[in-house]
Amino acid sequence: MSYPLIELGNLAKFINGDRGKNYPSKDSFVQDGIPFINAGCLSDLWLLDKSNFNYISEESYGRLSSGKIQRNDILFCLRGSLGKFAVVRDDEKGALASSLVILRSNEKIHIEYLKHYLASHLCQTEINNYQNGAAQPNLSASDLKKFLIPLPPLEEQRRIASILDKADDIRQKRQQAIAKLDELLQATFIDMFGDPVSNPKKLKLKKLSEVGNISTGNTPSRADEDNYGDFIEWIKSDNLNHDYDIATQASEYLSEKGKQKGRVVPPGSILVTCIAGSLSCIGNLAIVDREVTFNQQINSITPNEDIQTEYLYYLLKVSKPIIQSFSTNSMKGMISKSTFSQIELPIAPSEQQLKFVDIFNKFFELKNKANKKLSELDNLFSALQQKAFNGTL
Repeated sequence: MSYPLIELGNLAKFINGDRGKNYPSKDSFVQDGIPFINAGCLSDLWLLDKSNFNYISEESYGRLSSGKIQRNDILFCLRGSLGKFAVVRDDEKGALASSLVILRSNEKIHIEYLKHYLASHLCQTEINNYQNGAAQPNLSASDLKKFLIPLPPLEEQRRIASILDKADDIRQKRQQAIAKLDELLQATFIDMFGDPVSNPKKLKLKKLSEVGNISTGNTPSRADEDNYGDFIEWIKSDNLNHDYDIATQASEYLSEKGKQKGRVVPPGSILVTCIAGSLSCIGNLAIVDREVTFNQQINSITPNEDIQTEYLYYLLKVSKPIIQSFSTNSMKGMISKSTFSQIELPIAPSEQQLKFVDIFNKFFELKNKANKKLSELDNLFSALQQKAFNGTL
C-alpha cells in the first residue's frame, strides 16, 4: 500500500527564532536562567542535551518575540548539522538560536510518526535535494516546508511509530553502552595525567604548534566540476563524530586534480572542528587512519615523532573546554589556525604516553566491536523505516 505524499508545511507550523535586535549575544549569557538552545544541544537520541545549554535571563527571554518552545515541539537544525533534531519532552521554558526552527505539528500528524520521518533516509534525501552545498550547508525553512512525507491515517501512524520506537530502544541501549566505555576511558586518562584545565600534576605546557604540524582545510572551487570526483575523501565536520574515534567515511570526494588544490594529511593525523554554527561543536575531533583532504571548518594536527597520536587525540578530547575558550564570533564558533597553534596544553613524558596508548587500544577494540553491532542494528532499523514509509510494515 502506498500513502499520499503531503508537504510538511501542511502538517506543522514553522516558527523561527527572534532574529532582531533582541537576539541574545554570547556576552548576555547567564549562569542560570532560561535555556537558549542551539544545534549543539540536539543529541543523537533526538532529545535535548541539557549539558550543552546556554542560558539567558528572564528579562532577555521576555523581550523575544518568537522562537519560544513548547512541549512536543520539534527543534530542527537548518545550518551546519542539517537534519539534526530533538523533540521537546517537558514543559520547561526555552528559546532557540537562529540555526534552528520549531516544527509544531497539527492534528493531521502524530508527533512520534513525524519524529521517525525526520530521522529517515527519506527525509535525508529531501535534505540533499534542497541544501545549498556550501562549506557550511544550510537549508531554508521555506524549503523544509516543501518536503514530502507519506501520510497514512492517524491510527496507522501510531502503529508504525510504536514499532519503530521499540526497535530504536534496542539501538539506544547499545549507544549507551558505548558511552559508558568513553566515560571509563576519560576517567582513566584524568587519573593518569590529571585534568588538563587545572594541570594538577604540573606537566610541562606546550603550544600545539610545538607538538605537531598544523594546517587548515579548504574547499576547491565548485565552479570547476573537475575538482570533484572519486579520488580522495574530502572530510567535513560531520565526519568528526563523537561516537567514533576514527573519522567516518566522507560523503564527498575530490578528483586527482582537486587533491592538488586541497589540504592533504597522512594517516595518524587528528582533525579538529574549529569553525561551526554553534560553540558546542568547536573541538569535535577524530583521528584519520588513511590519507584524506578536509574542508576549511577543520584544523589538522599531525603529531611529531615524540608525540603519540592516541595520547594527543585524547588530550585534545578532554581539553575541549580549553579549546572552546579560544573561540570567537559570538554564539557561533571560530578558531583561526594561528590561534589554534598557540593553545597550550600539558604534555606528559613519552613513556607515560605509551602506557596510555596500550590502554586506549584495548578500549578501542571493545568500542569497535560495540560499534559494529550498533551498525548492524542501524541497518535493521533502516530496513524497518523503509518498510514503514512505503506502506509494507
